[in-house]
Amino acid sequence: MFFRKVTSRSGGKEYTYLKLIENYREGNKVKQRVIANLGNLENLTPEKVEGLINGLARICGVQRRPASIEARKVLRFGEVLALHRIWELLDVKGAVEAAFSGKKIEPDTALLLELMTLNQIINPPNKQALSEWYRCLYFPEAQGKEFLEQHFYRVLESVAGVKDELEVELFRRLGTITRLSRELAFCLLTTATVEPAPPGELQHSAYGRYFLQLPQEELRVYLGIMVSREGMPIGCRILNEVPDEGDFREIIHRLRDAHGTGQCIFVGDRRPMSVPHLEVLMSHGYPYLVRRRVRSEWELELCERELVENRAGFKEVDESLWYREVVEGGVRYLVCYSPAAAREKIGVLTERLARVEGELLKLQKNLAAENRAGRKNLLKSAAILRDKYCRRYFDWHFNETTGELTWRRREDVIAREKKTAGAFLLETSTDLLEGKELLLSYTRLNQLGEFFKQIRNFESRSGEFYRERNLSASIFVCLLAAVLEKTLEYLLRRAGIALTSRQALELLEEVKVAVNRVDDVELKSVTSVEKNQAAILQAIGVSDPGALVV
Repeated sequence: MFFRKVTSRSGGKEYTYLKLIENYREGNKVKQRVIANLGNLENLTPEKVEGLINGLARICGVQRRPASIEARKVLRFGEVLALHRIWELLDVKGAVEAAFSGKKIEPDTALLLELMTLNQIINPPNKQALSEWYRCLYFPEAQGKEFLEQHFYRVLESVAGVKDELEVELFRRLGTITRLSRELAFCLLTTATVEPAPPGELQHSAYGRYFLQLPQEELRVYLGIMVSREGMPIGCRILNEVPDEGDFREIIHRLRDAHGTGQCIFVGDRRPMSVPHLEVLMSHGYPYLVRRRVRSEWELELCERELVENRAGFKEVDESLWYREVVEGGVRYLVCYSPAAAREKIGVLTERLARVEGELLKLQKNLAAENRAGRKNLLKSAAILRDKYCRRYFDWHFNETTGELTWRRREDVIAREKKTAGAFLLETSTDLLEGKELLLSYTRLNQLGEFFKQIRNFESRSGEFYRERNLSASIFVCLLAAVLEKTLEYLLRRAGIALTSRQALELLEEVKVAVNRVDDVELKSVTSVEKNQAAILQAIGVSDPGALVV
């Protein structure tokens, strides 16, 4: 006896039935007949089939052998699926093909570029080589492919040659998903750290370390990140280490020629150890929007005056951000204030002041118990006296004759610090935008700058020649990563989901693909998808993630 599927058609629709068939002999011929009809195949769920098998085994006295189950591996899936979906929506593969039109292109260039972009976003902490890391993803597009280090750096080399064309193609495709203004753009001036690449196979050996001059050091670079008025990154340039006015002219020409953008506002932070290029562009009259640290006497007086005397004149952006415009010496300023940041800063200040006083009290008691020589050594080694909060907010005195340590709070400094807590100052030379849009734009750009703080290095070959040649391509990968995340945020916001891209991706991290072997069959299954995870996936057009796992 055996089972057979029988298909019939009725009313234009197909029906498939499962029947139990028996062979029998009639004369010299072997014929077949139906012993039992088990019904429509659609109605035979896995549970019903299992019940039939168990029932038959029980009646026939056959003991079923338990299945041999082996847990093979667990693969990242949720965040990879979401990012791949954004990649498809933006048609990045099409952008790559268009950028390489008429040029030689390495095999699987778009796929390898996507893997590097995923690595930049997910940012695994173990610094594993990319040629090994991608195997921990459930990524069917790479299934059955063997990617080695040289495949990735060859793609870096080719991408470096068409980076400008890729930025243009990407901008065109972004316009099909969200509106991008062409009249005005921003350029964020910031610094980034390029990580040393994970060591390759040869570099793990003692001989490799000697000949390849390891370890590499982190590289600090100055960047000009071009951003649309809506906050979408659209291009990036490496700035000369020595500030040069030509950098800014090149950025303006690039925006005009590639995107038809007529105006550009340069944005940055005006503080020590920041981007030195700000001073050059400001002196040459380029439109700028910069944040000033409230540290000088004049800045403190301005913020204190506006927050104390003119608080009623502040305009609300939202419940956590307020601002007031003032003009001082012909320069336009925005005094900005965050009540939440003020409460947090005052709380931290109060806690640290109490801690400093507690440490000073301990030191006072210890000094009193020491002889003259011991007191001198104790003062030299006292870490609390070198603490920045102690130095800024306390005056202390040690009487060598009596061995007594005394101190007092600088109440005037503390009072001013509390009055100006949560305040920051924006300075601008442009009147193209109203104060509210300037403030929101600065906030968006400041958040965007975090994407570029740490840039993955996918060039595993040692030496300045390779690193410098492919640096622009590694930075483009970082730009592409920022575009995917900002697009994800836009789609979430459009669906009414109040999450940042990082928050959404962290939630999706919990969705995995489990790979098990049952007897001789490999089975893949998706871990349970919670309601908030399903909502994120539905916002980007993925309704059933389990159906994508085969």
